[in-house]
Parts: sequence; structure tokens; C-alpha cells
Amino acid sequence: MNEEQFIANDLGTIIANQSIMIANLKVKNQELSTRNAQLQESNTALRKEMSLHESSTNNTSNRQKHSSN
Repeated sequence: MNEEQFIANDLGTIIANQSIMIANLKVKNQELSTRNAQLQESNTALRKEMSLHESSTNNTSNRQKHSSN
């Protein structure tokens, strides 16, 4: 093997390693995107639940204020 072949071989190895790293990062990115979507759904559901609870609490509080008059 001459020097050019060594360089070509090294570059091939570097490219292969980078391709593997990119593939792994794509997988991790997809996992994180999925987890993010799940967390957003949970957040939305909790906000709705909290909003319902606050509405209920406010209605009860308003009823108590009006009934005491």
C-alpha cells in the first residue's frame, strides 16, 4: 500500500465512523422527539385538569360569597 492508499483508507474509516455517529444521533433525536411529544400531551392534560379544578374552586368560592350576603 502506498501513502495515498493509507490516506484513502483512513478517510474511509473516518467517514464510516462519522456515519455511525450520525445514525446514532438520529435515533437519539427521534427518541427525544417522541418523549417531548409525550411530555407535551401530559402537560396539556394537566393544564386542562388544573383549569377545571380552578374553575370549580372559583365557582365554589363565588357561591359562598353570594350565599353569605
